[in-house]
Amino acid sequence: MFCINCFHKSTSVSNSRPHKKQPQIWRRRTCANCHAVFTTYERPSLADNTPIDLADGSTDTFNLGRLILSISKAFTHSPNDAQYSSLWLAQTVEDTLSTDRKSISPEDIEATTHQVLKKFDELAAVQYAAQHKLISSTRKRGRPSLREHGPRSRE
Repeated sequence: MFCINCFHKSTSVSNSRPHKKQPQIWRRRTCANCHAVFTTYERPSLADNTPIDLADGSTDTFNLGRLILSISKAFTHSPNDAQYSSLWLAQTVEDTLSTDRKSISPEDIEATTHQVLKKFDELAAVQYAAQHKLISSTRKRGRPSLREHGPRSRE
């Protein structure tokens, strides 16, 4: 690991601890050149470790950037959340998917992303579900419509 202050190539780890709730490792590092002390958080990457099994039998790698874009499209009602929360939410999905799995499917990614969005923003979860066809807007027979048929006449 290189130093974040002087970009020297040699640093030493003086302390290291696993995170209690997430698949992360916290490390305290010291630079051999400038003796600066800094902290790093290391987490597993799905792109390197877990293949995605596609419907046609082939495999693909996890793409965090694609997931960030997909999540940000769900925030049409809140551009601020689309800009600032999409990365954090995508990393939460990646952390959730990376725990003890040999392989994942696109449906696993969609379902997990929908659950994470549901906890963060209900409207974004509905938007995401509609984009990925997790919900449909077909009405059941016999249920009354909320809209009246035809224009209202004013008397």
